[in-house]
Amino acid sequence: MMIKNVFDSLVGTMEHENLAGLDLGKYSSEYYYANEKVLVYQRKIKSALPVELQETLVDLDDEYNCMMTSGMDVYYRQGFSDAVRLIMETMSWSPTRS
Repeated sequence: MMIKNVFDSLVGTMEHENLAGLDLGKYSSEYYYANEKVLVYQRKIKSALPVELQETLVDLDDEYNCMMTSGMDVYYRQGFSDAVRLIMETMSWSPTRS
């Protein structure tokens, strides 16, 4: 990952610390059961495809996962940014008379 600024460095470090080696199936039954279904569907599709298309299916799955991970990264960073902004605004708030 290329670090462009302090924000990227801070968020990247937090993401790694919070998610390194995390087995989501242990923490979310929805994730666990959805993952089990995905594996069943993958096996069904893979067994129905000719060998040369099985590799294409794996490549498609890899790219889709990369795309989804990149999207989640954007949402995570935006949420982090929003939280920091909220904290800063709350700390600097003072009552005013209108």
